[in-house]
Amino acid sequence: MIDSRKDTGSGGTHPGRRQFIRTLGAASMAAAGLGAFGRSLRAAEAVLDPGAPLRVGMIGTTGHTYMVFQTLQEVTGAMITAHAFEDGSWKYNTDGSVRGGSYDLDARRKWVEGQPWSKGGTKVYETYQEMLDREELDIVVVALPYARNPFASAAAAERGIHVMSEKPLAVTFDDLAMLHTAVGQNNVRLTAMFAMRFPPAYYTIKQMVAAGAIGIPVMARGQKSYRWGEERPWFYRHREIYGGTILWVAIHAIDWLYWVMDRPVRRVSAFHGNMAHDGYPGAQDNAVVNLEFEGGGTGAVTADYLRPAEAPTHGDDRLRVIGSEGVIEKKDLEETVELITHANGPRNVELQSPPAQWFPDFCASLRGQRQHIISADDPFEVTRICIAATAAADSGRVVEL
Repeated sequence: MIDSRKDTGSGGTHPGRRQFIRTLGAASMAAAGLGAFGRSLRAAEAVLDPGAPLRVGMIGTTGHTYMVFQTLQEVTGAMITAHAFEDGSWKYNTDGSVRGGSYDLDARRKWVEGQPWSKGGTKVYETYQEMLDREELDIVVVALPYARNPFASAAAAERGIHVMSEKPLAVTFDDLAMLHTAVGQNNVRLTAMFAMRFPPAYYTIKQMVAAGAIGIPVMARGQKSYRWGEERPWFYRHREIYGGTILWVAIHAIDWLYWVMDRPVRRVSAFHGNMAHDGYPGAQDNAVVNLEFEGGGTGAVTADYLRPAEAPTHGDDRLRVIGSEGVIEKKDLEETVELITHANGPRNVELQSPPAQWFPDFCASLRGQRQHIISADDPFEVTRICIAATAAADSGRVVEL
């Protein structure tokens, strides 16, 4: 049984940025040298009855929980049975206050009761430990300050509950390996919030590359550029909790590259820094990651928190895949995909849509209705690549995977 009291890295006393970086670098580079996880996770047949209610428990509010709330009605029988807000084994509440004092659970309850998905039947808990002890759940959605996610996910997995985790799954290799073991030993399924696979432009690029539209994919480049906004959450000041911008932002573009190139990453190098946000020393506002794939091929990702406040959108995301026979890319703010090949000049291709969005797609896979767009192994492997890239940026070394 995972000891939910374990408080490594992100615990009650901050170990500090330098100590965290030394620990992350040493552990991650040693672990990366071991290669991929020894046992592949297999998506089994249907594990949930399509005709039965689907009981969902929410853990935390940090991240993209709205992706569940907005698509809940698309899943027959799905309901938010319970919502827990804190990690009882951690010194801090999610707002940064120290645990142990008074806690306004009534305010949380009123918020839940005011949500359209609640319908008056959602039970409210202060900690996820209490919720897991008392509730019968089919799925939990984990969205805590990032370094705490693997502990909640593992605790749910050990109770036989399927997991939808905010990314990153973990910020250290040891915690990622612990979670991988918990999921594998308890025969549950886990998915990560790799929701950037689902917009039609990126889904179309994947489908066309897989169909051979550009020949053999040789090189890929991804971009994630975000506004910083007025402020960021308190834990962005603490690297051991935040984990790093490669793990929070660049991970989406790294996932694109891993997905469309469709082969393992062999080596990774990276650089990152903070040039414009001194008040958040645990975060980086710029990062570059370079990937070398098994069997040949390369990739590059840039990520930044420097998009101007007056930009028309929060993010400027781009993906370009270069193959032996052509190039396909989503290159501007428009949801268009351009293809050019040796045989034909540039043209916009018809967009394809996935069968469902992230939450409904995962639920359908649990009910045996189709395969999830995100494989059982992908969340772990992409997170492993990002932890290794973060270690490479901290150390100035190329990391072998």
